[in-house]
Amino acid sequence: MAEKYWRSVRFYKHFYTSCLVSIIILPLAAAFYFWQVTAAATKPLPDPVSDRMTESGSELSRMSKNPVSYRKKYPELYVLPSEKETISENTVYLTFDDGPSPVTGQVLDVLKRYQVKGTFFVVGQNLKTAAGQEMIRRMLREGHSLGMHSDTHRYRKIYASVEAWLDDFAAVHQRISDITGQQTAIFRFPGGSINIYNASLYQELIAEMTRRGYVYFDWNVSVGDISLSPQRAEALFANVVTRSSGDSRVVILMHDSATKAETVKALPKIIEHYRSKGYSFGSLQNSTYPITFGYRS
Repeated sequence: MAEKYWRSVRFYKHFYTSCLVSIIILPLAAAFYFWQVTAAATKPLPDPVSDRMTESGSELSRMSKNPVSYRKKYPELYVLPSEKETISENTVYLTFDDGPSPVTGQVLDVLKRYQVKGTFFVVGQNLKTAAGQEMIRRMLREGHSLGMHSDTHRYRKIYASVEAWLDDFAAVHQRISDITGQQTAIFRFPGGSINIYNASLYQELIAEMTRRGYVYFDWNVSVGDISLSPQRAEALFANVVTRSSGDSRVVILMHDSATKAETVKALPKIIEHYRSKGYSFGSLQNSTYPITFGYRS
């Protein structure tokens, strides 16, 4: 059939018809295209500032009519912000996450020996035992600062939504209040304020916690003890020295858990190093101007 069709009368009819259609359609398509381009070129450009203002106004109007539901949760979960923020130059803040743990007492012993105050961001689940409860009482008795570091430390759970975060935060807040009779206004986000688990809502989390009066702290120096393969005390000390060169205010991240014996061993050298450089040591308060990721430092 293909051989009979080739160069047959029917073949030439189809060929000439196709050519005719192309001759008619192509100029029409070209004319339509140039008409669209001309119309677009003569159309006034939108005012981006005006558009943003209109969009912002619409968003504010929508939010005012439908306030975010989580703002109504936990009406007792508010603290008065500090009247002023303090910035202490040449100051080191030693901070310990995840405790209390079996090594917390050793950390406190070192701090006591060197007459240095630290800041402990504790996990609520570690306060279920009598030993854990006594440890945070000792922290306060010896003049250290106590902050919150979540109740469960389960990233996927607490960062599932702002509501989930508030549920967890309220739990650890209540535990500390029940044990110590005091409320703390400082906290540290597990993984820091910006991490892969809260990437889609960290701004909303920060805004809500700030609105409630709480102050969060990140860090600008890490001892590096989070690694799955434990580092020796000498390596941890070297991490601190190389990462804090030239900083006037230093917030050091360390961890307080059963596997952090090398961190305890490195602590005296860290304190001695900064003292030899003329630094003082302080504990974080809600009046301390915070070191934070991407916002203020």
